Amino acid sequence: MKRYRYEITKIYRFEAGHRVWNQDLSKGRGSELSGGACPPENKCRHLHGHSYVVEITIGSDTLDADMVMDFYHLKSAVKELIDYKLDHSFIIDRNDPLFPQMEKMAKEFGLKLFVVDFVPTAERLAEFIYNYLKEKFRSAGIKDVDIVKVALWETATSKAEYCG
Repeated sequence: MKRYRYEITKIYRFEAGHRVWNQDLSKGRGSELSGGACPPENKCRHLHGHSYVVEITIGSDTLDADMVMDFYHLKSAVKELIDYKLDHSFIIDRNDPLFPQMEKMAKEFGLKLFVVDFVPTAERLAEFIYNYLKEKFRSAGIKDVDIVKVALWETATSKAEYCG
């Protein structure tokens, strides 16, 4: 990961539900670390929620008006995504077997779904936010500023980072 002469980080918070519909603790990288002693259920397959914390770090080797970018502008770039789309939504993979029923319930009861094309793990959500912001910068013609990383905290002790 490239380090820049100047880096700034802005922190955002949102509440959302999700499920890791394909979780199987008996398989995958690291399963051997548990010595085969997996819990009887894969908890994250259940519907559950988090108080997410997102840290967005951007960097530049130069300053403009003595700043990498005003925090106000960085907030504006992700406000629609975080405040209006993710906050108080249920994030669901359109490939989740529950998706058709959840979509029907959302329409019938006015529930807020945020539909993605991936299992909404912390790692993949951090990558999604990174790519969203990267596209915002590109379409606005922002130059000489890069997104260093997006960190997504799911709990007070668990976070994922994506650095592009």
